[in-house]
Amino acid sequence: MVSPLCGGPVDSQSSGDRGRPPCPSHTSALPGAINDWDRTFTFQCPAGQAVSVVKSRHCDTTEDRVWRFVCKAVPNLGDFTDHYWTPWVNEFDGVMNYACPSGRVVTGFRSEHSNYHEDRRWKIRCSRKAGMTTRNHYQSLYANSWDGDMNYNVPTNFYIRGMHGYHDNEKEDRLYGFDLCRVQL
Repeated sequence: MVSPLCGGPVDSQSSGDRGRPPCPSHTSALPGAINDWDRTFTFQCPAGQAVSVVKSRHCDTTEDRVWRFVCKAVPNLGDFTDHYWTPWVNEFDGVMNYACPSGRVVTGFRSEHSNYHEDRRWKIRCSRKAGMTTRNHYQSLYANSWDGDMNYNVPTNFYIRGMHGYHDNEKEDRLYGFDLCRVQL
């Protein structure tokens, strides 16, 4: 079961409209988006699946992104038997460079937006099954441009094991890339 849980903004300072047109509704901006602008969300893949598609769209008015994730089954896995949530893997306005420990892949994300920093911080859900190993680790190029859309599809036979990127205070956006691996059971 996919479980998007949304909450309010991290801080009470409103980003205001800055004289810009309002953002479209989150589902108009990105069909299937799980969060509204400036809102917290938690996403988990169904049992036995890992994140395989990451989509987002940026709006200059809120200086935030809405997100959509798609999951795929890991062949011959059945279900993951061990899951954990990381602590925050980045600070607001900070660099992000996190990969789940070897043998684990990403099966969920939690993110909070700060209007003060106009940035997001992230927690990652890492999952494994006894005897599972990961190999052929590498980092993707950035999957989005400043203020641009993201439509990232994990390459065939690979899985996300982490996320990297950095925030630019002038652009008030973050570039995102992914740490990838193959899974061996």
